[in-house]
Amino acid sequence: MIRISRRSVLAGAAAATLSHPRSSFGQAVPARVRFAVDFVWQSNHAIWTIAQDKAFFSDDKLNVSVDRGYGSSDNLTKLAAGALDIGLVDPNLLGKFNQENPGSQMTAVFVVYDAAPSAAVYLKSSGIKAMKDIEGRKVAVTDGSANVPLFKALCQLNGVDASKIEFLSVSPALRDTMVIQKRADIAVGFFTTSVINMMAAGIPKDDIGYFQYSRHGLALYSLCLVCKKDYCAANPETVAAFIRGTVKGTREMLADPKGAVASIMRRDGLLKENVELDRNELMNDGCLVTPWVRQHGLSVVDRERFESTTGQVTELLGGRRPKMEDIYTDKLLPPQSERKVV
Repeated sequence: MIRISRRSVLAGAAAATLSHPRSSFGQAVPARVRFAVDFVWQSNHAIWTIAQDKAFFSDDKLNVSVDRGYGSSDNLTKLAAGALDIGLVDPNLLGKFNQENPGSQMTAVFVVYDAAPSAAVYLKSSGIKAMKDIEGRKVAVTDGSANVPLFKALCQLNGVDASKIEFLSVSPALRDTMVIQKRADIAVGFFTTSVINMMAAGIPKDDIGYFQYSRHGLALYSLCLVCKKDYCAANPETVAAFIRGTVKGTREMLADPKGAVASIMRRDGLLKENVELDRNELMNDGCLVTPWVRQHGLSVVDRERFESTTGQVTELLGGRRPKMEDIYTDKLLPPQSERKVV
């Protein structure tokens, strides 16, 4: 389990303050930012709720609203419509989106997860052992989720005929329940969500299997902070400040898992502390603090990997391979030294 000392958190915060003094904004009124995470509240979203609770945003002249989301595709739609300023979005959707929406160009400004938790999750009792076994099965999916088109891309890469799969469109709350109740064979989503939900329902961890996309031909980057390019161009200081708050929130979440869970539970009192602590550990160890991030820091993107994976998905979804600068910019990031988390 990842642990970061309080001293390193304070040191990072102090360094960020020295490098980016408040006076650089030159504005008296805090800038309003409407932000949404990807789905229902979970402990990994504490990055932003902690930043809100501990005034990391307001201390940097931001007035941030942090709301739950309804999927990456839904966040993209709201960003395009001007209903959100920044959203948590899967970057692998941006290539095709930008090609189809020339008047609403999007850019990722910060990569949150170096390794994607996207997976097809199943019960081993179903008899599923290999990707090909997905054919002829019922797959529970959530409308608006980036994992649906990515799952179809995964099938194509692994020689699975998606036309032989019955897709069941359900709400996020029912997706994993469908598999638990054996009304579906597979849940498409994040293994960090589905595995924990199934364990919470009493299913032993060893009885749960999953095909993680990154281990089956799609070595994807995952959720990013995304905004419209014109918003980014018009509000660079606001976006940069939001990124700084995100880095501080990440450090605090890693340093104090119980505090992180408490922050999320203030948004949803039905969450259980022990479940969210398990989920937080799974996400942090498996997706956030990877060996690459340990060495280089947060949102240090390898161009070859980024263009290869996003291009691969974009082509499979019917688009043209984008260049990294078409859908990602690192120009508003704090110095790399301030993005270290270990």
